[in-house]
Amino acid sequence: MKEKDNIKYIGGSRIGSRNLTIPFASLIISEEKLELNNTGFQNLIFYPQDLVNIEEVYYFPWIAQGIKIKHKISGYDKNIIFWSYNDPKKIIQSIQNKGLLRDKKLNTEKLPSKRSTSLRKEKFAISPIVIISVFVLILFGAVMLYNSSTAYDNYYTLEKSSKIHLEVRKKRIDHGTAFLNNKLIIPVGTKLVSDKPDWFKIKNQPIIGSQSHRNPSFTDLNEPFLIIKNANTFDLQVVKYEDTLTFELPDPNYKDPNDPTFKDLYHQLFKD
Repeated sequence: MKEKDNIKYIGGSRIGSRNLTIPFASLIISEEKLELNNTGFQNLIFYPQDLVNIEEVYYFPWIAQGIKIKHKISGYDKNIIFWSYNDPKKIIQSIQNKGLLRDKKLNTEKLPSKRSTSLRKEKFAISPIVIISVFVLILFGAVMLYNSSTAYDNYYTLEKSSKIHLEVRKKRIDHGTAFLNNKLIIPVGTKLVSDKPDWFKIKNQPIIGSQSHRNPSFTDLNEPFLIIKNANTFDLQVVKYEDTLTFELPDPNYKDPNDPTFKDLYHQLFKD
């Protein structure tokens, strides 16, 4: 199966209690598998035998909608949602067209489910100007969000398996993430692990503490520079001036023992 035949949607994701906003996740659909890639977190792969059901999710039109992936992989969180500005029905149809949901019983009910409550109808009047103003604001916001989501369609994220030799001439920072040469994303948390040369300084003063309390990060680098990375390693080499710096990409499978999740705290409090 050629990669060009795959279907790709850019969006966000929610895995358990962790949420990635659009556009820092992608859903890749092929005939063999369903792949949910999450920038800075674990990438999830589902084969047809792993899938139980796919449900539409609607919390708010355009802004909070997507699909919920129900599966039977014990190592994955049960609550897995892919957020997208695309119609959830279209995404599910793409998955069906690739044959991943063959013999699966789909639940087309929108989540959260409809509540069987009786609402008292009251007559009230709303000015047409107010209605038009609200509609225009919603439409404007939807267009802006859609444009921001499609701006990253041609980007790819540097991962452990990646191999690259690239001269960086253009770098942009957005929410702690580095975007290089309009095509490459360096994950949040990429840190310096080699000695720091004198010219490498922190650009922005931290809100708490002083600059001496931490090393500069990848986002503090000024272009131009050269990046080199071999496959199957988290080490990233950066060549600038006559120095070679070593950075370490974040491991999406690493669990910090000093930063327990709510689930860990619950087990500690209520274990036998």
